[in-house]
Amino acid sequence: MSIRAQDPFVDSFATMREDVNAFLPLLKDETLPLLYGPRLKPCAGAWLSHFTEQMGDKPKDLILEIGSHYGEVILKMAKDEADTAFIGMDITLKRVVKLAQKAQEFSLKNLTSILCNAKFLDQLFAPHELDGVLVFFPDPWAAKKRYHKNRLLKPEFLALLAQKLKPEAYFWFKTDWEPYNAEVLEALKAANWREISPSEGLPSKVYTSRFERLFKAAGQSTFASVWAPPLQTH
Repeated sequence: MSIRAQDPFVDSFATMREDVNAFLPLLKDETLPLLYGPRLKPCAGAWLSHFTEQMGDKPKDLILEIGSHYGEVILKMAKDEADTAFIGMDITLKRVVKLAQKAQEFSLKNLTSILCNAKFLDQLFAPHELDGVLVFFPDPWAAKKRYHKNRLLKPEFLALLAQKLKPEAYFWFKTDWEPYNAEVLEALKAANWREISPSEGLPSKVYTSRFERLFKAAGQSTFASVWAPPLQTH
């Protein structure tokens, strides 16, 4: 079940019976590190405060994964970097609950799972609040050309993303769809994003998702690149 709300701070499941979906009661379980709707609003633009309270100390960095799925990558990163705060964002109820349960199981105070659509990025984050953003294998909407308009990484979204990243932050992108990769890279270059080496700012460990391993096992090519936002001009 995916979220379809037009406002990230509204509980679009408020009138739904809890027996409709087994994960719905868990969404409202305040013991889980999971935010959604009204519980998400106090954190908007104040994520460092949220994590300082949750972790007991101010985090070194704030990293967002858009489309975290069941959280394989972000869970590993959160385990390895205990002084960095991580947000896993997805639009699917089951996925965000599963990620929150795993974060709780591993006692990861530096990880919060959120149910939200990335199109609300402007309402969730203050300018220059993020130190890094991961988008691994987003839906390429490749079946028919008319679906391409649904792709997340369009020029207008990349412009918004640039506003939310600190100047020294990174955007880490992976896809298995070469035409989508070419489209995103063209948009990034046109907007003066700067391609950087993975050794510049990224974790030293290699993090691969289940999708990436499946694609490589099947002999399919995957594409990855790391970018810094455009330099600010005054």
